[in-house]
Amino acid sequence: MITTRQAKTQNTASQTTGQSSPRPNSFWQNLSGALGGSGDRRSLFSRRGASPDQVKAGRVFRYDDGQGRMETATVICLCELVGVTHVRYDLRIDQPGHRPFEDGPRVLGMKTFLDHFCESIRS
Repeated sequence: MITTRQAKTQNTASQTTGQSSPRPNSFWQNLSGALGGSGDRRSLFSRRGASPDQVKAGRVFRYDDGQGRMETATVICLCELVGVTHVRYDLRIDQPGHRPFEDGPRVLGMKTFLDHFCESIRS
């Protein structure tokens, strides 16, 4: 086991002799690689399911939480707010033992909409 004093001595010795020890990637290098999708890592921003090209007025998307609750979004239109594409949609929530709840219109940014409603069910 190397104590802190020994590690400092070895560090100083390698710096004075010009040898550099292999340094593991830092947190920021790992994060940068993950965000950019380099190497074998999958990009943090990649998503499964629908793409922005599939989101159009009249399309229907669904979110299932796996416990019986089903959210269905019917796209009304796409709008541009502050340079960001937003989705305007009507929402219906079906839950076992409850009457269906309908609400709308609602607005979400395109990325947030696709992250939540990743299943396109019909045109």
